[in-house]
Amino acid sequence: MRAFDVDRQLVGQSIGGVKIDHMDELEREIDDRVRAAIITVPSTTAQVVADRLAQTGIQGILNFTPTRLSVPEHIRVHHIDLSIELQSLVYFLKHYPLS
Repeated sequence: MRAFDVDRQLVGQSIGGVKIDHMDELEREIDDRVRAAIITVPSTTAQVVADRLAQTGIQGILNFTPTRLSVPEHIRVHHIDLSIELQSLVYFLKHYPLS
């Protein structure tokens, strides 16, 4: 696993055993073995990151941003909306308690 960020204080560190590289290294570091990516960036940069990932061998993107991404047909995108997931959890806790 690899992570990419623009925060110079994070670049070069490992968090949870995952090395953080600078975003400038993205295309150089993603090779044919990497099939999926997770996007957790500000909404304003989500499409730019998706476009860069589309230039690699990525086949799937898990998108945690509220931005609906436009990608080539050969890339599958799963959108995760944390606010909806939280609402769902609260609903089930309220209406279907475990105890």
